[in-house]
Amino acid sequence: MAVTVETVLDEHIARYVDHLRQQRHAADTDVVRELIEGGYDQVVRQLHARCQRGEITLRSMAAELGLSLRELYALLEQKDLPV
Repeated sequence: MAVTVETVLDEHIARYVDHLRQQRHAADTDVVRELIEGGYDQVVRQLHARCQRGEITLRSMAAELGLSLRELYALLEQKDLPV
């Protein structure tokens, strides 16, 4: 499911987005989407690392990400992260 989001960016982030847009000859929306997806991936990997260290359970990781346990397993498989 895709969601459309409208937001105001901090000046520094807006300049970074503009720099990347010019560098890659891409649309603003593509650059912002890439940054958001990268941030989400980082959160997933940080939570996964905590789970691997035994600090949190897979169930709490799923809850933190707003996913069901089944969806979390699919996400971890997609990202080649061990369960």
